[in-house]
Amino acid sequence: MIRRILITLSFICATFVLGTNEPAAPKAAIDPLECCWTFGNHEPVSMYHRAGKRVTGGIEGSALWLEDWHGWFDSEASTKLMQELGLNMLHSRFYKGMGWQFESRDFPNVKRFVENCHKHNIRALAYVQFSTLYYETMLAEIPDLADWASVDENGNKRTYHGAYYRWLPCYNSPAFEAYLKKMISIALNEGSFDGIMFDNCDAPACYCPRCVTLFREYLAREQNPEHKFGIPTVAHVQPPPPQRPEYGEIKDPIYQQWILFRCERVTSLYRRLYQHTKSCKPTAIFSGNIQNIRRANMAGRDSLNMADLADCFDIFVSQSGNAPGITGGCIINRVRELKLARALGTPILALCDEDAGVTAEAEAKYILPLMEDTVFGGIPTDRTVIKPDRKMVSPELVAFRRPLLRRFNETVRAGREGLAATGYAPVQLLYSNESMLFSEQAHHAVLSAEEILLRNHVPFALLPASAAKPLAIPADCEVLLVCDQRCLSEAEVDTLVQFARRGGKLIVTGESGAYDPLYRQRRDNPLVKGLENCSSAICRSTADLAPIKSAAWTIKVAAPENGGKRLMADLAKTWSPILRIQAPAIVFAEVKRNDKKFYVHLVNYAGEPVARGIRIEFSEKDFGTPECTFAAPMENKPATSIIAKGIDTGWREIELPAFTEYAVVNIEAGHKVKLPAASRGTSRQ
Repeated sequence: MIRRILITLSFICATFVLGTNEPAAPKAAIDPLECCWTFGNHEPVSMYHRAGKRVTGGIEGSALWLEDWHGWFDSEASTKLMQELGLNMLHSRFYKGMGWQFESRDFPNVKRFVENCHKHNIRALAYVQFSTLYYETMLAEIPDLADWASVDENGNKRTYHGAYYRWLPCYNSPAFEAYLKKMISIALNEGSFDGIMFDNCDAPACYCPRCVTLFREYLAREQNPEHKFGIPTVAHVQPPPPQRPEYGEIKDPIYQQWILFRCERVTSLYRRLYQHTKSCKPTAIFSGNIQNIRRANMAGRDSLNMADLADCFDIFVSQSGNAPGITGGCIINRVRELKLARALGTPILALCDEDAGVTAEAEAKYILPLMEDTVFGGIPTDRTVIKPDRKMVSPELVAFRRPLLRRFNETVRAGREGLAATGYAPVQLLYSNESMLFSEQAHHAVLSAEEILLRNHVPFALLPASAAKPLAIPADCEVLLVCDQRCLSEAEVDTLVQFARRGGKLIVTGESGAYDPLYRQRRDNPLVKGLENCSSAICRSTADLAPIKSAAWTIKVAAPENGGKRLMADLAKTWSPILRIQAPAIVFAEVKRNDKKFYVHLVNYAGEPVARGIRIEFSEKDFGTPECTFAAPMENKPATSIIAKGIDTGWREIELPAFTEYAVVNIEAGHKVKLPAASRGTSRQ
């Protein structure tokens, strides 16, 4: 099946954003359920030869058959195969950072590939490398290229992951920005691409003279530097070196401003590139590989602030090591990335670099990422055609995956109603921007709370909050968790207090609200004080914690202490759910709904099947005597009826059969399900 990509333009009101007073450009509305992403051959032959070693796709850079493979990939044979497999969107090589004078020699081949994509109903985004200046080729075209390069704290040129021949760019270089805009214009106006995909959007700190000057100008906005920074003038301030440890608790006021300055500059740059893209082709899709959008210390390490970047991209590309499965007791998943992107209103392509083979074990590894994407809102991805083979593409791999992709596409088509339904998230988890910027403990508290909710199958969503914007608590929020979110504004605190005082259920843990947005300690905690004697709120000074083994390229969170019983007990005290899921911790649930029907999607992260015995309980008051069905479509198990049995007074339950990777339960009530009313507040501006 070939699924169409629906791309429409929804013009949004003009808004004023950091670093520019230009109105926001129209965003492309993308339906992930209509997309199936694959990889074009996004690296030029010259990149492989220069590396020499095994790189993108797994091919040796010095392979004597490299050009043959490139030629096959550019031919119609590859795009015809993509179409047959149901793949309809990709990123393709265009500009790697070697200079257009050099790379334009390959442009005729690239254009032919794009033509072949369009012939087979595949949308192609131009791959543009953000983080590399190949000076060995570019200096012939740009003699003053050194002025474009990023400099570390010791005055040395920064390089891309230690590759000495690849300088990193200075994101504050006007000439570099102009060059990127030139590449965008050529790709869209001459190359007929359908959009742009910037790779490696991270921007480590640059200490060049230009950045030092701009940083001092940024600090000079502060009218009373002695009060804020402890010094009467910022004229001689030097940008601080990287903090050790890299994250931790960031309270140095100059270091905080260094982070905010860099994030503001990088966000503004991407917003201008986004606007330039739309000026070239209003329907173009602008995407960027921000890498793992949930990793720790994104702002401090890479100058990326997710709270602002949603305005700059039509699609987030989030590349990580979060290939779903179980490793060392940790349930590795991309659900965190997918939930944050959904909360920010931006579609996401969550790449996990999984490269399964053709074994029985590989089948589960291959299906799991596809279903995780589909259930939790990501764009599904297949790498079959990009995997190099001496036969150009592995006939064994194609034969193995073709029926799996056919079954997957049929599953999405047949289950679209339940997959596209509105997410049911009665529990909301506050995700404070300033707390994430400056506090590793706050970051750990959110990861831990998510782990407890996921392992206990509590339907939840993230609620992003930023001191710069009003906090709007959704009307359907039945319980709001504020887990050690330390750096909150007065307006955010007021909104939380109002929410609870009006009857909204609120659970506050750790030092939430004890500090202002710049991590400055308050004399009294206004959040705790405002919730004194409030019957709908629970406050405790200790946060729930799970062992965080890694929070970078791969996020590894082990089982929470006591299974998260304390937080679950607090939820039980404050909240009466209308639906409860009893399942092993290795099964994650996503619940969606319409007026009369609930869809419970279950994804198994273990390598072996889930035994019979998962139970779903629901309130008779809310559901009556519903009609229930169970299906495991990837195993060719169609929907079959399940009879609900009475258990406790006022509750009924269904018991599910065994399944392997994915199951969906439809619960259709005999009447419209009325959700509990929830109070909400909006912070003052």
